[in-house]
Amino acid sequence: MKRRWLIFALGGLAASGLFQLRADDGAPAPPPVTTSASQHNPVVTCTTSDTLACADTLQMADDARMQLGPLLKLGPNWRFPVHIHVMTQDDPLLAKINREASAIFADNSGMRIEAVLPASDPDARAFIQRQFVTALLWEKFFANTKTFDGHTPVNNVPVWLVSGLAEWLNEDPEHNRESIVRKAVETKRAPTLAEISNWTYISRDRLMGLWQRSFCFYLVNSIVPPGPKRDNFQEWLTTLAGSNPGSAQRLFPTEFGWQKELVAATERSRNLVYTWDETQAELNVAEIINLPPIKGSKQTVCTLETVTKFPMDPKLMAILQQKLIDLTELELRAHPNWHATLELYRSGLATLVNLKDPDMAQKLFMQAHAYRANEVAGQQKLVDYVNWFEVTRDYPGAESHFSSYFTIAQEMEKVQADPAHPNPIRADLINLESQLR
Repeated sequence: MKRRWLIFALGGLAASGLFQLRADDGAPAPPPVTTSASQHNPVVTCTTSDTLACADTLQMADDARMQLGPLLKLGPNWRFPVHIHVMTQDDPLLAKINREASAIFADNSGMRIEAVLPASDPDARAFIQRQFVTALLWEKFFANTKTFDGHTPVNNVPVWLVSGLAEWLNEDPEHNRESIVRKAVETKRAPTLAEISNWTYISRDRLMGLWQRSFCFYLVNSIVPPGPKRDNFQEWLTTLAGSNPGSAQRLFPTEFGWQKELVAATERSRNLVYTWDETQAELNVAEIINLPPIKGSKQTVCTLETVTKFPMDPKLMAILQQKLIDLTELELRAHPNWHATLELYRSGLATLVNLKDPDMAQKLFMQAHAYRANEVAGQQKLVDYVNWFEVTRDYPGAESHFSSYFTIAQEMEKVQADPAHPNPIRADLINLESQLR
């Protein structure tokens, strides 16, 4: 984590924790800025006038301790104090500091973290969690250190570990992390293990920060599952507190090991929703049926729409049973526009497998084929419309990538000026545009 040593007096924050605010013109006085301590861990404190934010912050500290304590093999009590100051609009400190910042203070007996942030900060939760995770990791890294001063090497706690463990505490219901990592793996733009290991801070840019945190999460998540990997992780942490610190390479001996783990991790992410194109590609694969050997026939494959032409022997029925499972899984992950088509294909296959009714199954397959063709045609019109918009939003004479296309479109309109014979693409666009109004 990039630590900012703040050049201002923080003593008043932790000392008094109370600011007396004056009401103007008889208006009700705003809530006082007070400091509260965790009921279970008194060294964890929060200063704010927002009681809900205070309660949430202290609860985050308790949750972090409860979840990371067993993983890091820590006891119930905090060794290093953490003070979080959440600034609301009525807080006098907001006039001096208007963004999140943190500082580390050392004395002979220990260290403490002082952090401030505005209540409106959209990344408040992630920022606060990183402070708690850092303090917990200090307990492991400095287990054998008794005195502290300005030369204490606090940067030996790697950023990827702090950020990765903070992300490990949180759920990701939208699967943003999986989407980011999966796309990076597909486009061969995933960072190397050396790059991640050498990150010195998490970017303040929200997108870049999310990108970094996603890979930190995957790195941590791959080395802490229960079993031998967690044992190695805990042993590695213990060696860092000794006189002869170990190396992170113990966890991933080679770059190949990280890349292999990264691919495996994305393959384990089975909760993603496919894009329109990905769903179409998966359906193209799912509809292909490898036929069992048929005497006197050279055909070895067919599709869902032609399978009813073949004898329903036990071998083929077993293949169709598995294909039914595949279609069900695809429907659960498919783009919403494909649900109706996939439901018809699945219903037709279920009718064939369970009811042994090839005629009804074929009717459902043909209906699915029609839905599919209509969906593909509609998607193409939408793509054409987007392309048309990109071209025609420029004006004649403008210097742009689309100026030549704009000129060609104008010439085509002159040639095909007869309204009775419009350009077919233009006609489709006009029709689609009228439906969207």
